[in-house]
Amino acid sequence: MIHIKPKIHDSNTLEYKVGFMPNDGKNHDNFYITTWIFIPEVLDVNRHTYDKSTFYNDTTSHLRLITPKYELSQLIDPHSLPFTRIKQACENPVNTNKEFETEVKMYASIVKSSIRDAYHNIVRQVNEQSQHSLACDLVEQSRQVTMMYRSLRKTLLASDAGMAVAVFYDFGDEFISNIVEQHLGRIVKFLDPRRASSSGPLLPMITHLLDSERKYRKSRNYLSIEHPSHDDNRQFVYHASQLKKYIESNLYLPTHKRRNTAFLEQVAFSVAAGISMVFATVVSFAFQQTYGNFTLPFFIALVISYMFKDRIKDLIRNYFAHGLGSRFYDWLITMRVGLLKIGKLKEGFDFVSPQDVSRHVNEKRARKNPLVVNRGVDEQVIQYRKYVHLNRKSVDRLSSYPINGINNIVRFNLSNFMRKMDNPQVPLFVNDGDASAHFTNGDKAYYINFIIQCKYEGISEYKRYRVCLCRDGIKSIEEKKQ
Repeated sequence: MIHIKPKIHDSNTLEYKVGFMPNDGKNHDNFYITTWIFIPEVLDVNRHTYDKSTFYNDTTSHLRLITPKYELSQLIDPHSLPFTRIKQACENPVNTNKEFETEVKMYASIVKSSIRDAYHNIVRQVNEQSQHSLACDLVEQSRQVTMMYRSLRKTLLASDAGMAVAVFYDFGDEFISNIVEQHLGRIVKFLDPRRASSSGPLLPMITHLLDSERKYRKSRNYLSIEHPSHDDNRQFVYHASQLKKYIESNLYLPTHKRRNTAFLEQVAFSVAAGISMVFATVVSFAFQQTYGNFTLPFFIALVISYMFKDRIKDLIRNYFAHGLGSRFYDWLITMRVGLLKIGKLKEGFDFVSPQDVSRHVNEKRARKNPLVVNRGVDEQVIQYRKYVHLNRKSVDRLSSYPINGINNIVRFNLSNFMRKMDNPQVPLFVNDGDASAHFTNGDKAYYINFIIQCKYEGISEYKRYRVCLCRDGIKSIEEKKQ
């Protein structure tokens, strides 16, 4: 199964979280993803102005394990696997510090994922009463999760090795507190319980938990968000970002990246050099036989042959390089944890002609506007291909928790697409029925379409995402369903 979740990472960057989830019972799984990016001609992004190295510089890719999935209601069960493992780690932190640190990171990551999923479940509800009911559950369960984790502090400090690993425990505690506070704020912003007639006990619950968290953070000397702040909360944002990366580092996979066609390229370039040398040698021998050695015609022929030799070599090299780029993958990424190889990923980039795009992709693109189509203006098309191979048994050996698969987090920076855009706003005259000089501004927007094909076990499905952007950055991304 392949799952795609897009979002705007920042004003210039798109993020696609692609989940690769192999079926149970299979030793190996292969996944294929092909992305076609349709770019308006007016942006002047083409094979001459935007090459492979630029694309890969604009693309950031991370591989990480999918966080073990638990409902928030499951985490408040003292017999659940996550709480059982963190409790045992606090009772007997006699192994290496690394093992205790790993348990804290995994537990905190699971709590974050569970709270986030519970919040998204609230957002998806259409009934206001259901939203408030689920929000009450989230607040109460978040309180219980934090209290259960904090109840282990005395147990940890009572052990012989507790003081040595207490710093890791505190990192987990502070991270969980950050997650709870921020999601409570999101609930308040989304539901606005002060105005909701059916809010019931929600507002008092949120107020009580926020107040207790504020007091607890102060007692533990954790950094908190202040308003007003003398440094615009710069220190908090930096520390929270470092803490997030630290906690989630347990899930990120080490990768080893190398060129996928390095050997083939060298073979192709050697063939190009050989062909050009054959041409130069044949010309030299022919003129030597006709005019002899040390003659002016032979000298001129020798110079010309070597001039053409260099041009022929470069032309053949360029032909082979483009041919290899469109038929093979550019990079090979090996996923390895220690000596355990869990899979590999290949990726390739190239511009393709609009005429070479398949019928299914063009149907998904749905380019029907006669203002554009009848002008005969083609879009530039980027093809970005990805192949993922996973070893299910190796993935299962990475953790005692059930791991469903891996996430590939891909970020596309579109700054190079915005270089030649017009001003983000256009002055417009408002016709309000009289001759008053009334003007307003209109947004100057451009649209880029992403068509993504996912293939797994013979099943192929297409998704289309339409990205609206201007020179100031990305405005929106929406999935277009036909």
